[in-house]
Amino acid sequence: MKFKPFAIAVIYFVAVIVIAHFFVPPHYDWTQNTISDLGSQGHVYKWIMQAGFIGFGLILTAGVVVHFRRNHRQYFLFLVAVYGLSVLVTGFFCAAAIDPSISYSVREAGIHSAFATIAGLAMSLGILWQVIVSTNGRERWMRLAFLILVMGISGLFGLAENHILELDKGIVQRGLYLVGLAWLVYEERILSLGRETSK
Repeated sequence: MKFKPFAIAVIYFVAVIVIAHFFVPPHYDWTQNTISDLGSQGHVYKWIMQAGFIGFGLILTAGVVVHFRRNHRQYFLFLVAVYGLSVLVTGFFCAAAIDPSISYSVREAGIHSAFATIAGLAMSLGILWQVIVSTNGRERWMRLAFLILVMGISGLFGLAENHILELDKGIVQRGLYLVGLAWLVYEERILSLGRETSK
């Protein structure tokens, strides 16, 4: 059985998210609030989610190094590294406080948001890259499905966040995370099989 750092990163990240839900800040509603809000400024237990973002980013980036050493032709791994490092940075700069009575750093919240956006773009581009370079039809269709889901859910999240559609943005964002993390596990499975299905 081959070492699978992406899967380890995903398991770690999901476990921390679950644990963080036992220490949510006041006024937190998982259907409306994002995962970033679990580590929002002013929250006593924000360090739990911060550890989740930082640890996930570190493990994922280390995984990129491991996989790239085995196969130098998997260029999409560079985009996975950008994704992982961007998530890592979001752990150092927290989201805005969800309690309007708590003062917070707008600059810090802005940095968190910017790197969260970079992470999302890097993942989307990574999936797109894999769709384009796939030489295996079944895998191309699977990757295309991941891309459509990521783009579609991202669009819904944007509409929910801007109050254009009445959607539970917390649920929508969790769906987006689920698809993205599933894609990482899927790609690692292909890498572990050692098939030359993409470049």
